[in-house]
Amino acid sequence: MPTRSSSRPVSFPAARLLLALWLVPAAVAAAGDPMVIVDSAQSQVDISVKATVDSFVAHLVDFETSLTTAPQTGQITAAVFRFNFASIKTGNTDRDRDMNEWQQTPKFPDVVFTLVALDAGSDGRTVARGQLRFHGIEKTVSFPVVIEIKKPVVTVDGDVTIDTRDYGLPVIKKYLFLKVDPVVAVHFHLQGKLAGL
Repeated sequence: MPTRSSSRPVSFPAARLLLALWLVPAAVAAAGDPMVIVDSAQSQVDISVKATVDSFVAHLVDFETSLTTAPQTGQITAAVFRFNFASIKTGNTDRDRDMNEWQQTPKFPDVVFTLVALDAGSDGRTVARGQLRFHGIEKTVSFPVVIEIKKPVVTVDGDVTIDTRDYGLPVIKKYLFLKVDPVVAVHFHLQGKLAGL
């Protein structure tokens, strides 16, 4: 009894489908921008708060960052920075507790910045523009950044000024004459390496 060969000719439509399925993973890999693995030990986020008495600098002890770069130009193409407000530590547990009550952290735990674009500023500096979600309110913010890419190391430095009143938070006052400035200054240094390098 003759045996039938297992290798049958493939019709043209089927051949095109097989070729497409074979090429899809390669196309996706080519389109995917390299990730930057941020090193938290080499990174730092400081928040300066001025007050009538007892100004302080708080530190962000835990955060998540997602950065991608374009393989051709090396420019950052996307960025998301996220942290839980309770991760801000002032060095004073009573002040930390008061700050979280003021911000309603159990109700609004997450602070998230999502990059929209990197623009050229009038002074030649790069300006990051994005959406900041804080205390349940989302607003557009812009601030200068310095980005250095010396493969495989990537560093991003910037300073952001945030008026907490823009996010529905009251000005903190005590004893009529003690006041906390609602405008805070955030300085950040992020450092990481391009994945796979």
